Amino acid sequence: MSLLASVRVALLTAAVFLCGTPSRAAPQLLAVKEWRGEYFKKKEGAVFVKTLATGFPAGSTGNFQVTLFNIIQQKLYTFSSSQIQADAYPREIWKLPSGKYRVERIEFTDGAGQKRVWIPSAEQKIALLVPRVMLANFGVWIMSQAGPNGMTAKFSQSPNTYKENGQAKDSSVAAVVNAHTGTIQQVIGGKKVLEGADNEYSDETTLRATTTFTRQISMFYKVNLFKHNVYSKDVSGALAAFDLNLRTCYTNALNRNSSLRGDVVLQVLVSSKTGTIRQARKSAGSLSDGQVVDCLTAELTQIPMPIQENMIGELTFTFDAKI
Repeated sequence: MSLLASVRVALLTAAVFLCGTPSRAAPQLLAVKEWRGEYFKKKEGAVFVKTLATGFPAGSTGNFQVTLFNIIQQKLYTFSSSQIQADAYPREIWKLPSGKYRVERIEFTDGAGQKRVWIPSAEQKIALLVPRVMLANFGVWIMSQAGPNGMTAKFSQSPNTYKENGQAKDSSVAAVVNAHTGTIQQVIGGKKVLEGADNEYSDETTLRATTTFTRQISMFYKVNLFKHNVYSKDVSGALAAFDLNLRTCYTNALNRNSSLRGDVVLQVLVSSKTGTIRQARKSAGSLSDGQVVDCLTAELTQIPMPIQENMIGELTFTFDAKI
């Protein structure tokens, strides 16, 4: 069966399930994991999307929190999506069970600290396909300010911008698919990857290939707010909510330097007016990669902070990896 035929079968299967009676149980809300190149399970795929913000107050550079509804499973899945240019390489790719989804909710905190929510009307609900062992291109989502606490959303299809670093024969991705239409945008590993998923990678050589995609990443951070340490637990919780974004700063650097290890101490100024870290700069540490430091400071200034007064402090990040 060709890849295109496989996608068509998935679409038809989803349509058959839609004709059945949906479960009345309250949907589960599940956080998804970021994909780092590892092989997929038999009924698993991944998604990427480009989110753009227009018309928001200055400083609105945070992440969108996306909630998807799996129509067959009757479950909710959530992931974060940072703003990125439409023609840029996908910054985040998220693993999901294969199947048919609809966008259920999108949240965003603007530059004034206002939390905004977009919930689709009956006319706005769109279906998106996530085929197994493939990457689903969700396209470009343009989010705009609407009223005191709302947003509007415009969803459009887009060409594939995902590119493999290595050879196609070593890929864990069968193809990249337009999630709106189910059409294949680029074949990568092809039929070989689909067959590998069917056999759950029981072949010994395939198992060895899988390990080349695996990295055990450790990231530890310590919060010191000096005389305001009563808020340290709250700030640590805010950092933990955006752990994947902060960790990405380091994992991206490993692609440039696989031996990169160490720590970095950042002096931070937390503003009660904006509810964010307004400034962050390196003051010490053994980590020498300037791009990691720049990435960390950029991500930190986008994280909402649950504080009621201005304060200064230190954040210490320690990174290590086992390849």
